[in-house]
Amino acid sequence: MRLLLGLLMLGLAGCQTAPPKSGPTKAETISALTTMTQGLTNQPITEAQLKNLTIQVASDPQAQSALRSINTALSPQHTVKYCPEDGERFSADMIWCPDHKVKLEWVE
Repeated sequence: MRLLLGLLMLGLAGCQTAPPKSGPTKAETISALTTMTQGLTNQPITEAQLKNLTIQVASDPQAQSALRSINTALSPQHTVKYCPEDGERFSADMIWCPDHKVKLEWVE
């Protein structure tokens, strides 16, 4: 009976897939590529080299994810939040602590 009730509730509620995450913007890609390349080579990058790297990254989801992480890590904006109840840290995209149901605060 519980199984039937569960299936009925699932059918009525429906399923929904999460919207796909959008890729990094062109400005984010250029900024991260420039920072990463200049940091690794200790030399300035030319516009032609930057354009070539941007084209290569556009077709590589792993590279896009890496660039987003690099941009976030090097961004002057806040990147980490914490729970005021116990100090546990969470990513910047979270709003509420899943354990204490309180609003997360930015790490200064």
